[in-house]
Amino acid sequence: MSLSGKMTIRFLAYFVVFYGFLLIASSGLTAFVIYDIISTSSYTNIRDLDAFELEEDIKKDIDGTYHLSQKLIDSANANNGVVQLIDKKGTVLASSKKGYKCCTSYLISDFVAMSKSNEAFVWIQENSLYLVFIENHPAKQLLSTAVQQYPDELSIDIKKQLSDAEASFEIYDAVGKRQQVVFGASQKALNGVEILAGSHDYTERKEIVASELLEDGTTAVVRMSNSLYHPFEPAFKNGLKKFALAILIFHILLLLFIILFSFWIGNRFGRPVLYFLRRIEKLGKQDYASLDDRKLRTKKTGRFKRKYRVYEDIDQSLSQLTHTLKENERKILQTEKLREDWITGLSHDLKTPLSSIYGYSTMLSSKDYEWSDDEVKTFAETMKEKASYMDALIDDLTYTYQLKNNAIAIERLDINLYDYIYNYVCNSIWPNLHVPSHHSNVHVFIDPKLFARVLDNLVGNAIKHTPEGTNVFIEIGQKKEQVYLQVKDEGNGIPAEELENLFDRYYRGTNTTSDVSGTGLGLAITKQLVEAHDGEIRVESNNQGTIITIILPSI
Repeated sequence: MSLSGKMTIRFLAYFVVFYGFLLIASSGLTAFVIYDIISTSSYTNIRDLDAFELEEDIKKDIDGTYHLSQKLIDSANANNGVVQLIDKKGTVLASSKKGYKCCTSYLISDFVAMSKSNEAFVWIQENSLYLVFIENHPAKQLLSTAVQQYPDELSIDIKKQLSDAEASFEIYDAVGKRQQVVFGASQKALNGVEILAGSHDYTERKEIVASELLEDGTTAVVRMSNSLYHPFEPAFKNGLKKFALAILIFHILLLLFIILFSFWIGNRFGRPVLYFLRRIEKLGKQDYASLDDRKLRTKKTGRFKRKYRVYEDIDQSLSQLTHTLKENERKILQTEKLREDWITGLSHDLKTPLSSIYGYSTMLSSKDYEWSDDEVKTFAETMKEKASYMDALIDDLTYTYQLKNNAIAIERLDINLYDYIYNYVCNSIWPNLHVPSHHSNVHVFIDPKLFARVLDNLVGNAIKHTPEGTNVFIEIGQKKEQVYLQVKDEGNGIPAEELENLFDRYYRGTNTTSDVSGTGLGLAITKQLVEAHDGEIRVESNNQGTIITIILPSI
């Protein structure tokens, strides 16, 4: 998968997590506020329920016993009443309060009385069953008892009941004016509407009022505070306040979360970006040293930590770029050094022959002396020799420069080394050069033309620096995956102090029997050509001769 794909998937994953957090937090907050409003407001008004809503609240055991759900029982208690399941005969099958009125069945007169007092609500169920809610109206009970003793003095027992209920007993005339507070604290008088009005929801009644018309035309009223008074509107307003406060707190927490999440995202995505920018800046300054950031990499492996693993492709690309730029700079510096060395070497090596040519040409052009023909011929031959040397020197310097810069094309072929050496010896100009002592089927990958120059330099150097008539042998051998080619001579050997510098440029040594000639680059070029063939060259020498060994990889 591409880096853009990985980054897209990761950002989507973070967005889903962030969105999921917001969704869960907002849903939880909303649910909490709704629950708080419901829990602090009144219970469900049992009078508003329909028959089908109550079906699940009636359970029947295997033995035929009926039970009411706890939810229905709580609702009946909250509405200050009792719920009973009754069959068509009036038998009580289940009740929200055990032993209510100490009866297990109702007479028809009980139903008529409840109907007149509007104390009961009835829901018809299946199988001829009836669910009845009987409201417990304490003010009516107190009023009924008090009216029986009025206008006489109330008994101590009635007063105690009124006092315990914190109720008052009042008398109003026909026009609704309060005439007397028979018992209880004097409160603001009620008007006619207030005496008759009352919420159908018990918890919405701030004051419980019971009234009865007396024979003299006055109205007896018992009023008392409702301990279950809990109106929905104040609870709703309080819930809205809590909701607004919760929204404010939620947004503050959300802001803090976004800030922390932004820092986290910045650290997760910004740190690697800054790291790569610093690396690129260092590359722009040609500083190829590694940039260590322990917060990004593990100590053991040096790889990016798991959370930054998506950036490994970029890191590897930058590492490869760093290696390439470093290698290119090294090659440029090496090429520049080789160019300077070539110019310096060429200037130095041409100075001596040019001085000779200049000196002889100056002598020939002098008018102060008449040169003989033999002298002129000698001068001309010397100048020609120096010019030829300069030409060969330039060619060899150019060639070694090209080898150092890998500018020489090597066309390797599968060569049978014995046949190649045999043909080389047969076509050579050296009479004392001998072919390998035994035939061998050894194959190598070499460039025939370039390797011929290697042999020319080695054999020519051996013959040039040994007494006339000295034999030179070429031997071939193979061990495991390496091929050995040896050029041996039977000369006086090379002094040990000269062996270390044998393949250096311009080095000729002192063990010669002929005039010093050549550019001094032959063995240096030989070593470069052997190494260009992935080979190695070694030299051994003593007073019995010299052995130069070339080691090449076999096929």
